[in-house]
Amino acid sequence: MNPLKNIRALLRPRTFAFQMLAAMLSVSLIPLLLLSVFAGQTVTSQLNHFNELNTALIEKNYISMYEANIEEQVRAIDTELRLVEDAVLLSKALAESIFSADSRKEVQPIAFRYDSEKKRFTEEHSDGLGVISIRTDNPLQYPSPEQAYDLALSKALFPLFQSESSRKQNIVSMYYIHPKSGSFYYPEYTGQGSDTQPTPINELTSYNFYSDALNVRPKKNQVAWTKPYLDITPRGWMFTATTPVYDEHRVLRGVVAADVTIERFVNNVLNTRFGDEDGIALLLGTDHELIATQQHGANEIERLDLAALFSEDTLNSFRSMQLGGQQKVVFSRAIPSTNWILGYIIPENKLLEPIHTATEQLSSQMGNQLAFQLSLLALVAVALCILLSFYLRSKVTRPVNLLAGAFAEMGGGQFKAALNDTRTLEFNQLLRSFNRMSQNIRELMEQQTELNQQLEHKVELRTEELRDMNNELEARVEELLRLEHWRKELLMNISHDLKTPITLIRGYIEAINDGTISGEDTGIFLRRIYEDIQTINQFVRNLNELSLLETRQLDAKYTVFAADGFFQGMVKKWEAYMKLERRPFHTKQLADGGQLRGDPHLISRIIDNLIDNAMKYSGAGSPITFTLELTNHDAVYRIMDTGSGIPEEALPYVFNSFYRVDKSRNSGIPGSGLGLSIAKEIADMHGGQLTVMSNDQSGRGCIFSLTLPLLDALH
Repeated sequence: MNPLKNIRALLRPRTFAFQMLAAMLSVSLIPLLLLSVFAGQTVTSQLNHFNELNTALIEKNYISMYEANIEEQVRAIDTELRLVEDAVLLSKALAESIFSADSRKEVQPIAFRYDSEKKRFTEEHSDGLGVISIRTDNPLQYPSPEQAYDLALSKALFPLFQSESSRKQNIVSMYYIHPKSGSFYYPEYTGQGSDTQPTPINELTSYNFYSDALNVRPKKNQVAWTKPYLDITPRGWMFTATTPVYDEHRVLRGVVAADVTIERFVNNVLNTRFGDEDGIALLLGTDHELIATQQHGANEIERLDLAALFSEDTLNSFRSMQLGGQQKVVFSRAIPSTNWILGYIIPENKLLEPIHTATEQLSSQMGNQLAFQLSLLALVAVALCILLSFYLRSKVTRPVNLLAGAFAEMGGGQFKAALNDTRTLEFNQLLRSFNRMSQNIRELMEQQTELNQQLEHKVELRTEELRDMNNELEARVEELLRLEHWRKELLMNISHDLKTPITLIRGYIEAINDGTISGEDTGIFLRRIYEDIQTINQFVRNLNELSLLETRQLDAKYTVFAADGFFQGMVKKWEAYMKLERRPFHTKQLADGGQLRGDPHLISRIIDNLIDNAMKYSGAGSPITFTLELTNHDAVYRIMDTGSGIPEEALPYVFNSFYRVDKSRNSGIPGSGLGLSIAKEIADMHGGQLTVMSNDQSGRGCIFSLTLPLLDALH
């Protein structure tokens, strides 16, 4: 055989498909084989490094989770302390109202008897509504009339003391202390040691639960917390939330306070929220004195220098240190309401041991799995490359042959309408270019016709646009006229609602300046001036709030909360007030559950406004009914009264700004006509509805309904 022919046969050009198949196999298989060889050498080192980083990250996240838990417990403890503060501040407000000159009334005189066993004066006939006690060793030192009268007035605090003590589990006792000694408290201590000889005590006004309250200035709505002390009753160690009571002349009328025993606080708060026997939770005062700690860690805490361990430099931080010969982790946070310090100490091995064990197991499993998967991946990749090479060879051969035949036909003067789709992007682009060549002239003619049609269509569109613009201009003119009418009516209503209090203020001031009002009555009229100014301020605030609501500029704080829980909260809020007003308050919850999304504070504003209106427009002592009903998609709150009602023709307008059924706007019932408008805007903001209807066919009373969509209905 001729060698020259063999060489020429080898150098003869190969087909494109053959060359592509050879290139694909070379480019794909060689790197994959090399990757399989070197991958095993790098996997081990990379996996070890990854495990180190992963362990450090998990430890950091675990510590962050513990810190977040401490933050949550701080907020919970702060809430418990604020609940006690709220009870004391509510008692302060009620006591100041009781002792004010406008609210004081005749009370049944108290007949005292001396209890020689307990060495105190108390009521001769107890009515079971709290205890009045005046401790003294002298049975002849009978209480003064002023002291007896003030203590008799303080018995009006009993319903509030009873309600707050029963609802708030940390409060063991609430009481009022008279400036000249003597107290009214609830409940009376009946535990161990209550029947024994009482421990000798000093004057009540000499103890911290009285003197600390005097650090709160008059007119300041604040509470002072005492340091832990051993109680004068056998209840043991406790701390107290206390605040002073002043009358309108800033004369001290006594102190109201609530006691919290350390044992109950530890059981209800620390033991409940820190149940791990390996950790120790403790509570420190601002001077780093121990307030409370868990029983199982009390001995260890006594051996620690708490001032150094929880100094200001280390507060609100995570620390790992040697304590008692063992490596431990220390967390600390400040409680916002009292600046007390919550500390938590736990052995480091108990905290991080589960992480290290889990990380080692995970590392071993990942190493084995990665080695197996890498080997399997290499084999699968090689097989796929071989299959892909043959697949691409077949995909390339068909479109190349199709184009070769098409170009051959073009050389013979034949033009096909279209070539078939090859399902390959690059070849399809080439085929589409070929097809467009035969259709170019026809497309140019079609484009000319289409351009003429587009021009006619644009003329029609322009004519329609001019017609729409003219209609919009007319609508805007009508809107401007409506706004001008609304502006005049708004200014007239504002002027009318401001004129009356301003006229009264000017009359009072002129009477004071002219000497028409005596000096003794000046304070009364100054208070009236102040009340009228407050009326103007409230009117301006309502007007501003309505404006913010209508323009959706009010920053609502949306949260998810329970419909029935919100209902129960509003019931508790109003029950005490209804009792003071001696007005029947009927409530009915027709269903349980339901989730709402909204701003609870703004929604409560609606309920408060509706209940307040029901009380204004119904006779004293007439009942108010508050109900909750749940449908498939909504929660419906209803407030019903039996008052004078609203005429049928006025019902569509009661939610309009400044609208009042009494057209003269001079009725004896206070109000500016903005309350229901604000309530309506808040309901609209939450996607709800606020409606009103007559209570019965005779037109007596009204039923206001607030309908809010349930959370499931919003999705």
